[in-house]
Amino acid sequence: FDLEFAQYVKADVDLRYTQMIDKANSVVYRLYLGGGIPYGNSTQGLPFVKKYYIGGANSIRAWQVRTLGPGSYSGGALFNQIADMKLLFNLEYRFDIISFLEGALFVDAGNIWALDPSDDREGALFEFDRFYKEVALGTGLGFRMDFSFFILRFDFGMPLYNPAFPENERWLAEFDELNFNDFTLNFGIGYPF
Repeated sequence: FDLEFAQYVKADVDLRYTQMIDKANSVVYRLYLGGGIPYGNSTQGLPFVKKYYIGGANSIRAWQVRTLGPGSYSGGALFNQIADMKLLFNLEYRFDIISFLEGALFVDAGNIWALDPSDDREGALFEFDRFYKEVALGTGLGFRMDFSFFILRFDFGMPLYNPAFPENERWLAEFDELNFNDFTLNFGIGYPF
């Protein structure tokens, strides 16, 4: 009936490993890779709801949801910061503070990229010779309140490397003076991964 319907191939890999140091301390690792490619009738790319976004309580906690990427792209509204591919790595050291209060130190790295060569957002396209320069890096401190039937989580993140800035100004030392606004508070239920 001349109606376009979505045809695409999409795959995600989410690997997690917990290294127990002792009863009160552990290190948790996570690697997430995902990508999708449209074909056939899908002339407009992946459906909006199937595209990837990054930032927020369960990915790179130094940025709010959909405020990072794709690639080194920096000029968008939240609805435009989605893409066809995602790379994410998290490292979190978890420790007990007192009875129901736990702490965490974390480092998050990753980004999203467009795979469609017709994407007109500057810096959004995945390219092997520069993608590693567009991997964002953030760190922070978190607190978890373990009520045994659920966990309330607060993470304070700070960007260390921001690929949206010009290449010689991406590291924290190159940012302007730090302000309270440079820190991101994320709230969540349960562990991030």
